[in-house]
Amino acid sequence: MNWSIIHIVPFDIGYSFVNYRCSNQQDKERIISELENFCKDNGYDVFEAQISKCFFNVKFNENISCFLLEYGIGVFVVKNIKEIDMKKVKEKFEENISCVLYYSKKKEQKLILECQSKSFEVFKIFMKKVWSLISIYERPYSATESYKYAGFSYVFSIYHIIDPTENLLKAKNENIDLLMNPSIIHKICDETQWDAIKTKILDYDMKGYNLKEYTAISVVASSWSAVAVIENEETEVIEKIINYEINAQASWFLFDCLVDNINKSNMTNLDLQKEKSLATNVSLDMSIILGANMSLSEKNVLESIFRTTGFEALRDKLFLLLENRIAIAEAKISERQVKYGIVTEILLVLFTLVSIYEPIRNLISGSLQTVDIVLGIFMIVIFIICSIMIIRREK
Repeated sequence: MNWSIIHIVPFDIGYSFVNYRCSNQQDKERIISELENFCKDNGYDVFEAQISKCFFNVKFNENISCFLLEYGIGVFVVKNIKEIDMKKVKEKFEENISCVLYYSKKKEQKLILECQSKSFEVFKIFMKKVWSLISIYERPYSATESYKYAGFSYVFSIYHIIDPTENLLKAKNENIDLLMNPSIIHKICDETQWDAIKTKILDYDMKGYNLKEYTAISVVASSWSAVAVIENEETEVIEKIINYEINAQASWFLFDCLVDNINKSNMTNLDLQKEKSLATNVSLDMSIILGANMSLSEKNVLESIFRTTGFEALRDKLFLLLENRIAIAEAKISERQVKYGIVTEILLVLFTLVSIYEPIRNLISGSLQTVDIVLGIFMIVIFIICSIMIIRREK
């Protein structure tokens, strides 16, 4: 049996290009040009991506690449990390491949999030370059190195297992079940817990997971915790799942960033409306991917993965938050309009009184006398009464 782990690591560019205004397209073309020059100077390879909504794809080395999506999210894809010492865990869990895989996954995720290896310094370099090209940030809270893990939030991992024996392929398997439901092995990185974990595995009752056939020699397992592509031999299925997860994780992360930015900043009604439009477009794009021209087996697999992402729950949370903030913003606008209306009417009354004062005074007397004072006081009283009536009426 051979296996590997592919990691999907999203970050927020801070600016989205899905509104096809001229300025948006000009910004995108400028950023592409700048990044092409940057990659050329550093010896990175630029490719035309085969992923929906991707406008820039760079490969830093054999194991690390990055995709920039029009949503305003960048996604690093990391493969074949060889920096984890697996000797002890393999010896301890020789018969429990799930423990070995989960141990490797957790260690690799920590390496990525904390940039503990020089191999991952390219993350920070490239992210800073991208951020430096953004003129006006739409999501300033999340498009920065100070956001969570130096601009990252999480790492999503895909297991790729090659099993020529077909032991894992056709029927649900305890090792795969543990990977999909890792509650009893979540402390696998702590060596002092290894004996306890082995004991728990002996009494383990399978929790269940989604298992869908993609082809005759490939199946895909999925749960809230992970996705695993299991094959007799390596095929193009793994790349298709990676491409789908790039879009899925970018969409999920964008919605999460939108929630954070709405909660952490004071957005105007116009800003909120723009973000609502963006979220609607992204949500529709995800639906289109699942409804695209594809085989029934592929559609079943992708729908199974989609249901486990939690995307719909996050989407509902985001739209509920947007509707609430938009309602508050519109109420504030209405309140300001009422205040402006009151001021305008009071000024109109004042101007009217001032304009008729002179004619009335001249009509009564040709010079300033007691009558002028009485008339002035009378007009002030009328002005105050009118002002009070206007204010009470608006309330």
